Amino acid sequence: MKFAIVGAGAIAQLRKAAIDLLEGSNLAGVFDMLPERATALAGGARTYATFDELLADAGVETVILCTPPDSHADMAIAAAEAGKHVIVEKPMAPTTKDCKRMIAAAKKNDRVLTVGFNHRYFPAVKEIRASIASGRLGEISHVRGYSGHTGLSEFKAEWMYSKDVMGGGALLDNGIHMIDLVHHLMGPVKDVYGLTQNKTWELDRVEDNGFALLRGPTGTIGSAGASWTEWKGYHFYVEVYGTRGMARAYYAPMFFSEVTMDRPGGARTKRRKLYLPLIFTEKFKGWQSTAIQTFVEEMQDFIALTKGRSTGTAIATGQDGFRSVEIAQAVYSASETGKPVVLETLE
Repeated sequence: MKFAIVGAGAIAQLRKAAIDLLEGSNLAGVFDMLPERATALAGGARTYATFDELLADAGVETVILCTPPDSHADMAIAAAEAGKHVIVEKPMAPTTKDCKRMIAAAKKNDRVLTVGFNHRYFPAVKEIRASIASGRLGEISHVRGYSGHTGLSEFKAEWMYSKDVMGGGALLDNGIHMIDLVHHLMGPVKDVYGLTQNKTWELDRVEDNGFALLRGPTGTIGSAGASWTEWKGYHFYVEVYGTRGMARAYYAPMFFSEVTMDRPGGARTKRRKLYLPLIFTEKFKGWQSTAIQTFVEEMQDFIALTKGRSTGTAIATGQDGFRSVEIAQAVYSASETGKPVVLETLE
């Protein structure tokens, strides 16, 4: 697969490192509004003077959009119309309208469109999926997750906390990963409740904290919290509870735990996984090493999709990206009106 990267920031650096590890793939080129950044990222690959020049390159099979979210829709649509497959970083777009435009363009042009929810490829999250699939947890009753960091000190540019660019605050930033994971693990979502607040940073139309309460069509419950006031530092976990047990993924460090019972309230069996090689690699090389590995696995699944092969349920489709933005926007509506929001039925 020949990839081209649009945007040469921090996430693009990780995408480039993942491409370098993908057997049979290479970086065809890079476009960035700042030519010197594109050149630095490209190495020996081509750089493009304009996005249109990139799209005109017949050697490019897939475009990876590592640009601010408000640019995603127009670029993804143009790429699909030019015959390119598309990977778009999270959030998919600031609005559900733009998400649907992207999905429609990919479908019309028979192109693959996926969203960079690489947290699905965390080893501990994959272990949770295995616990669910095994039936050890019984019937799933609820899923809960939380992601937080210290807020504005984490951001390198003002657009990262702009309502017009991102579509929201904590729920569209770190929270969009958690919304996706909770939805991914609990299954279909029927309606959404939620609350937000912006007492600390007091930014324009952007929340410091957001909390979503989700309900599935069969009564399964999901909760997802996102914070920019997690003063302890970065914090991430997701838990799945069933009638006969629970499973938990925590990061960082990466950790998995499972408790199962022979019957509700019965004798408990505990299982734990501490991913020592990953933990030591992160200690000496940084968290980026884990992100790169998740990107490698995600992009392997992406390539399989472009070849018409089934990849299971891990990779996030355009519909998944739409749903995560829709849920976040539903929380904003519910917080303002005090009323639940019924989600659209996806075709």
